[in-house]
Amino acid sequence: MTRLRPRIPTLLCAASLLVLPLAALADDPVITETVTATTYLNGGIGAAEEASMKTLGRAFPLRMTFSERKSGEFIADVPVVITDARGNPVFELAKAGPMLDVMLPNGHYKVSARFKGLTESQEVTLDGKEGRDLSFHWKGEAAQ
Repeated sequence: MTRLRPRIPTLLCAASLLVLPLAALADDPVITETVTATTYLNGGIGAAEEASMKTLGRAFPLRMTFSERKSGEFIADVPVVITDARGNPVFELAKAGPMLDVMLPNGHYKVSARFKGLTESQEVTLDGKEGRDLSFHWKGEAAQ
């Protein structure tokens, strides 16, 4: 039975070829990105879906509704951005509503929602003791 012996010069040469590209990368700037993911429920169109959202929403620390006009008619397709206390975005959804429930850790947040060119913002603190409800309501008539 023949036993293979590693050839040290060959291994050193191969290792140096692997290290050279890494050394070249060391001169490049390091880019750090924070990616956050969270669980959310979005919907509430129709009586059945609204009832489901209300039931399931109890488990979420942040619950939002979006409405307009004097009648308080629910609206959808509202862009929403939630930022942390330092102003870093932690959640974004391009088409929220009419109800949106978001799972976030305890902390202080600013929630901004936009409808018909108008942005409304509210601040909220989640403390883990009870959920918070935010209502975003745009006054006025629907665009013709």
